[in-house]
Amino acid sequence: MRYSSLSSLLLLVLLAACQFDSGIVACDDGTTPGPRVPTTIRDLQTQLGAPRQTFTYQPGQTNTFTGAKGTIVTIPAGAFQKFGRPVTTPVQLTLREVYDRATMVLSNTPTVTTRGSVLESAGEVYLRADQDTSLRLAPGVVIRLQTPNPPNLASTDSMRLFVAPFIPPGCFGWTLYSDAFSDLTPIAGGNILTIGQALYNNGYGWFNCDRFYGAGASLPVVVQVRGAGIEPTNTAVFVVFRDFNGALALCDYTQPDIFTARFAPAGARVSVVVIRTIDGKIYYGRQDDTVQPNQSFSPPLLETTAAELLADLQRI
Repeated sequence: MRYSSLSSLLLLVLLAACQFDSGIVACDDGTTPGPRVPTTIRDLQTQLGAPRQTFTYQPGQTNTFTGAKGTIVTIPAGAFQKFGRPVTTPVQLTLREVYDRATMVLSNTPTVTTRGSVLESAGEVYLRADQDTSLRLAPGVVIRLQTPNPPNLASTDSMRLFVAPFIPPGCFGWTLYSDAFSDLTPIAGGNILTIGQALYNNGYGWFNCDRFYGAGASLPVVVQVRGAGIEPTNTAVFVVFRDFNGALALCDYTQPDIFTARFAPAGARVSVVVIRTIDGKIYYGRQDDTVQPNQSFSPPLLETTAAELLADLQRI
């Protein structure tokens, strides 16, 4: 017992000299012990979701940035104000890109409207000045986001601009948006999203190229999760659509173990995935089937690693 206590005390002293940020531990001595073990679903999504890319905007000139997934961001000179006055110092901007279904799941940005309609995405982009929420877009200024079409789109037709708050309340959902200065324009191989003053200044940070998927019959999807101590903080359930670029989060939870989505396209081929974080371990299950009446979903869960979880989601 003495050796165990001394070891624990030494570990606490060492960790006191370290900084924790987005799951990475960086210590003063230059070492990096590795990623923290996720203790909640939110923690896991912070570690494995779309990475936060930081760009520095210089207000005296037009700025163009290109994200790791190919998003081109163009912001004109003098774009930002603070308390009604022009910002003349550099601005740190955060960019996140979601172009595939695995990243939708791991970033908790499924393709569904706030009213439950299923969407297909041609690219989800987050752009905000996270470090200074008092910044506003100046009158007459627009930001342009050029997005490339992902390879697994079922259709590129009828794409429209959808938005979501940068800190969504409750279950994540998209809202169709258009005003005099904000819209979506299709181009060869992708789309251009135009973000105007009213849109940006109303607190939206997520922007999405989407189309409504189908107008046929819908059915609920009910999933029973196996295990004890189940609750939304340690369990996430998603429907991943196999034939188009979309995913659906099951946000309706009924104790002790039932997760439900009210609307899913009847006959759609899906993979139902369950992710759990328990006692510092990750558990994952997947069940492939179609959405049909009275269908039973209850994927068996096995302990896994973050790398194995990501790899399996990418295979869907």
